[in-house]
Amino acid sequence: MERAEELRPGSRVAARTRQRWLCEVDGMLREKFFRPSSADSREGVGADIAWDNGLRDDDVLLVPPPFDSLYPHYLCAMTDAALGENDRYAGEQAQYNSILAELAAWLRRKNLPARGCSWRW
Repeated sequence: MERAEELRPGSRVAARTRQRWLCEVDGMLREKFFRPSSADSREGVGADIAWDNGLRDDDVLLVPPPFDSLYPHYLCAMTDAALGENDRYAGEQAQYNSILAELAAWLRRKNLPARGCSWRW
């Protein structure tokens, strides 16, 4: 949140709204990448789990370093979208998507399927 605040000083979007966005993005990321059945489920961490009408500074977010740099870009993109800053939104969303793609590739490399498994596409 501090990094996003540095990138968008004086934002008219309330801190509680930005916290809720963190909760939503962690919920989406958990569903897409960190399901309980996966090898790296990241149980017990994430804004979606820590949410109890607000987040504290010591709450651990879902995405591990170095990929956690996607959070400020997501918050800035959401802030820009809320304020109608379409060009800034597009740039921040592109950076978020790039880091998200890197995270997905890292997770695929880290969690290879068992030998002899058949894939259905």
